[in-house]
Amino acid sequence: MILTNGLLKLFGRAMVLGALLLVFGRCGSSDDGTPANISAVFMETETTTLDAKGYATDPRLVLTGPVGTAYTVTVTEGGSWCWTSRRTHTTTKSAKLVSANDVVYLYLDDNETGASRRAAVDVVFDGGHEFTLTIDQADYSVPASMDHAWAELPAYVEDPDYRYVTHYAPLSSTVTARNFTICYDTKKRIANWVAYPIHDCYMQGSYNRADTWAYDPDIPSQYQADLSLGSYRSGGIRGHQCMSNHRYVPYSPLLNEQTFYSTNIMPQNSAFNGGSWLSMENTASSKRCADTLYIVTGTYGVQGSGSDKAGTSVAVPEYCWKVLLRTRSGRTGKRVDQITDASQLMAIGFWAKNASSSKNGLKEYLTSVADIEEKTGYKFFTMLDEDIAADVKAQNNPSDWGIN
Repeated sequence: MILTNGLLKLFGRAMVLGALLLVFGRCGSSDDGTPANISAVFMETETTTLDAKGYATDPRLVLTGPVGTAYTVTVTEGGSWCWTSRRTHTTTKSAKLVSANDVVYLYLDDNETGASRRAAVDVVFDGGHEFTLTIDQADYSVPASMDHAWAELPAYVEDPDYRYVTHYAPLSSTVTARNFTICYDTKKRIANWVAYPIHDCYMQGSYNRADTWAYDPDIPSQYQADLSLGSYRSGGIRGHQCMSNHRYVPYSPLLNEQTFYSTNIMPQNSAFNGGSWLSMENTASSKRCADTLYIVTGTYGVQGSGSDKAGTSVAVPEYCWKVLLRTRSGRTGKRVDQITDASQLMAIGFWAKNASSSKNGLKEYLTSVADIEEKTGYKFFTMLDEDIAADVKAQNNPSDWGIN
């Protein structure tokens, strides 16, 4: 049986809710007299407490009870940063259960207070059954490399194995620009993602490939593969995340040399690297514009372990992906966050198995940015106006990107 992405999502959700029904849908009564088939818990913990990261997240409540039961969710503490609507910042939601296990979202803001904080949420069902849930949100401590208003940067995710680095290089005698930013997994020895802009200012004159394979000087070498010895001994060939031929200027070779740092490289299937992956990169090149094209490219999952020539292990990604965003006209003269009409922007995603190249072109890899957010758990293009972000990220229009 072949499941499409949509069916897989529905199947996955059904399994989650089915499991919750088994846990929370038993008959009888609790010690306080509340019927056992009435409950309110966080989906993430299956309890009434949640420890949240410091960055903006969307926790989910699972409300269990007979279909048609009325309920009210109220944020009683922390209403300045915990809401039932991210757009309107309301703190109360009332409705009736449309299934035995309804999911209600809460929306948390970044915690930039310098300390942890707590929110309290009351859920009251018709009949007087009441539950109090609490959220303890950690402080949002952002590394300097992520503390920029750059349209390509995903939301920061704190993890002890992740290292965030931004590389800079001169474009001329008077201009030094960001090259790319990486979220690097020191255990896997590959980047989770690499984010970068594409603009003509990064592509000047004739392309000259540096081939200066080297360790990234900003991350300890023991966490990297030594690719100066040649390609991987096993697991695939050396594949770029920020493409080498997206970075060349006559003034300095550093812009191109940085793309050969080990932290920007991943093991890729050779046919895929020289076929479909190259086609995606060429599509991105062809769609650069005066307003700037913003790209995040990355890896997901592990299909095995490879190694460099010295025998250092490297995770071989199961999937490789890209998300792209730019203005539709390409010449608005506006920053992304200044645009309030979703039709003025265009976005798309590519999601591909790290395997042999497609014989059917790029269409089979196309998806929305929202879909890749759901698959990976990352939040992309955070500078988008929140009123249009969902519509922009839902786009999947091949013709916008010259894909037939």
